Amino acid sequence: MSYTPHFAIVSSEESTVYTARPGAVRPTAEARATYVNLVRKELDREDAPENSGTRADGVTDPHLLRELLEMGMVREDASGVEKVAAVDPATVEARIGAMLRSEALTLLEEAHNLSNMLRPLIQESGRGSGTMSTERLVRIEGKAAINAIISESVERCTEELFTAQPGGGRPKATLETVRHQTAALLDRGVQVRTLYQHTAWHDGPTRAFVAEMTSYGAEFRTVDELLDRAIIIDRRLAFIPADSERDQAIAIKEPAVVRFLVGVFERNWFRARPFKGSRSPDESSSISSVLRETIIKCLIDGESDKAIAKRIGLSTRAYASHLAKLKEELRVETRFQLGYKLGRSVGSCSCDNEDAAGREAT
Repeated sequence: MSYTPHFAIVSSEESTVYTARPGAVRPTAEARATYVNLVRKELDREDAPENSGTRADGVTDPHLLRELLEMGMVREDASGVEKVAAVDPATVEARIGAMLRSEALTLLEEAHNLSNMLRPLIQESGRGSGTMSTERLVRIEGKAAINAIISESVERCTEELFTAQPGGGRPKATLETVRHQTAALLDRGVQVRTLYQHTAWHDGPTRAFVAEMTSYGAEFRTVDELLDRAIIIDRRLAFIPADSERDQAIAIKEPAVVRFLVGVFERNWFRARPFKGSRSPDESSSISSVLRETIIKCLIDGESDKAIAKRIGLSTRAYASHLAKLKEELRVETRFQLGYKLGRSVGSCSCDNEDAAGREAT
């Protein structure tokens, strides 16, 4: 059987798992491997016409042979009743690609119809006292399920949407996806506040998105560090990651936990720097200085390069560039030398401060 990706929603209070499995038609891994071997054999035999075609008994599994024929990956060779030949790869790609694209369009239409059918029930369940409304913590498994449930929940937001997005700038495709939804919320009078890390100031697509949404009434700020991603809707529902890979999430309706997350967001918001998309030379310089100070502090504390890059929201490549500038500035060649010299400089400053304090006391 071919593998089909799935997602599941697992209730924290029950063992029920709600599963959805897309059923796109596709060749199995065994069929793909067999087809590739057939094509390679025929390419090797191009100079020997009498040997063209591969005997059907080379595919010993009748089910596999039937699959290859039904998928149009091989054809019966007219040169012999017991021979099959691989169909041209370009033809196979066009045929199966068209099938998959058609299946994808069908799934999108079914998803849209499902949303239209269930939206009234979801709204009623949110107001009622059913099982879904009483569950305080719900684990969601699979990125597709996470994105779908968060998107649906955000669409029902009526008052406030708070979002913490660590990791610097966001991918352009992601920004395009949320642009219309955010604009619609603002048009309805929803207060939208988003926290980024300082590195977002250096990302062009993110700055353009922030400038546009700010003109509609959204608010954005940046901080040096964020604990993790969080989405808080109307101070009643929150979503946080459940694992480091973000393949799982927790939907939280427990008032005490949501209230705690709102408090964390508000404290970060209070100390954050306003971000409206544009940046002056002074602002760019200031942000770069903050990033530099954070990197130095992390190096002195002995953190790894990977951990520092993640902590301040930089890609590994961008962080390496900052590290190279520090090495050049301090005239060192290795990371060890850099850490040693930074540690010496901090220790020297501490001693100077202690001596100054002693002189003042006397």
